[in-house]
Amino acid sequence: MTNPFLQSIRDSGPVGLGILVILFVASIVSWSMIIYKITLFRQTRDKIDAFLSRFTGARKGAFRLTHPSLAPDADPAYEVYRQGCHELAVITAGEKSPEEISPGEWESLAGKMQRTADEQTRFLEKGLIFLATAASTGPLLGILGTVYGVLITFQGMGRYGSASIDAVAPGISEALITTVFGLIVAIPALIGYNLFQNSLKRMIFELDNFIADFIDRARREYHPEAKKKPGTK
Repeated sequence: MTNPFLQSIRDSGPVGLGILVILFVASIVSWSMIIYKITLFRQTRDKIDAFLSRFTGARKGAFRLTHPSLAPDADPAYEVYRQGCHELAVITAGEKSPEEISPGEWESLAGKMQRTADEQTRFLEKGLIFLATAASTGPLLGILGTVYGVLITFQGMGRYGSASIDAVAPGISEALITTVFGLIVAIPALIGYNLFQNSLKRMIFELDNFIADFIDRARREYHPEAKKKPGTK
C-alpha cells in the first residue's frame, strides 16, 4: 500500500512543493536549534547550580573563588561573580572598608553586575527568535497551502464538470499535506520555545538573587585580602 504522505507529496503542484520544501527546511533548523539549546541550557543550569552552591557554602574566601574549568563554556553565574569581584576591588581601593563605600558605589556595583548578567542571558536567548517565528509562521504556510489546494480542487471540479474523486482528490490532498507539515513544524518549535523561555526566566531570577546576595555579603564580609583577583593564589 502506498504511503499517503509520499503519495500526497508526489501529487502536489509547484506551489505546494515549494511550501513543503520551506517547511521541511524550517523543521530541520528548528530541531537542530532545539537539540543544541537543550544541551546548552542543561550544561548552563548545572554550572549555575554548582557555582551558587560553592559561593553559598564558602565560609572564607568567598570573593576569591576560581573557575573550576578552563573551558570557554557559558557560565553566567561565574561571569557575574567575576565582574562583581573586579568592581568591588576598584571601589575599595586604598584599604577602604565596606562602611566607607557610598550608597552610589554599591548601586554602581549592582548595575555593572546586572549588565553582565544581561549579556549572559542574551547569549542564551540567541536563536530562540527562530523557534518563535517557526511556531507562528508554520501554520500560516500550512493554511496558504490549504487555500491553494482548495483552489486546485475547484478548478478540477470545473474541468470535470462534477465533484468526482478524480476532480477533487489532487487539490484536497495538497491542501491536507501542507497543513500537516505546517503543524509538524509549529508544534515542536512552540513547545521548545516555551520551555526555553521558562528555563531562561528561572536563570534570570537566580542571577538577580545572586547579585543581591553578593552585595549583601560584601557589605558584611569584604576585607583587603579579597582584593586578589579570582583565579589567583
